[in-house]
Amino acid sequence: MKIIIILPLITMLSACSIVDKILKPKPTRTPSGVVIEDRNKVDAIVSEQAVFEWDKSKESATITADKATLSAIEKALSALKASGVAFNLSFDFNDVKISKAASKEILQHVLFMQDNPAVKLTLKGHADQRGTREYNLALGENRALNVKKIMDLHKGTEGRIEVVSYGEEKPLSMENNEAGWKLNRRVEFVYE
Repeated sequence: MKIIIILPLITMLSACSIVDKILKPKPTRTPSGVVIEDRNKVDAIVSEQAVFEWDKSKESATITADKATLSAIEKALSALKASGVAFNLSFDFNDVKISKAASKEILQHVLFMQDNPAVKLTLKGHADQRGTREYNLALGENRALNVKKIMDLHKGTEGRIEVVSYGEEKPLSMENNEAGWKLNRRVEFVYE
């Protein structure tokens, strides 16, 4: 019987403490107090930034050096083009083999890259429109990868050659005959 009387009493007391928590106002912080507390820290950060000065002489020297490097690369690239080196290597139908003549052209590009270590090269593989789109993309990629493999046999080109395949998407010729197809089966050398 005592337990029955005590249980309702405990329930009422615990309910009263919950009610007090709900009705009792919570302390609030005023925004002005927060700003006043942080004001000195903000002033210190601002004053450090105010002391910083930008050194424009280093920036202009870097830009000048970049322009000089770009100009030297453009001159070297013009000399390479003037020497008659092919920037498009042709392939036989449905083939990825590199001919002896093409190997000589690739060697000229390797020598150019060795002489110009800032130059990057993208090898763009292409195919003619015969065959499926997927097959031609793979064929163009394999052609470009074979050129890259030969270039990688020589030192001085590491990490500067990218391979991209366009398959039949970017033809040089729209002619639907052997002469047009032969122009489209190629790997392009594009320097940056």
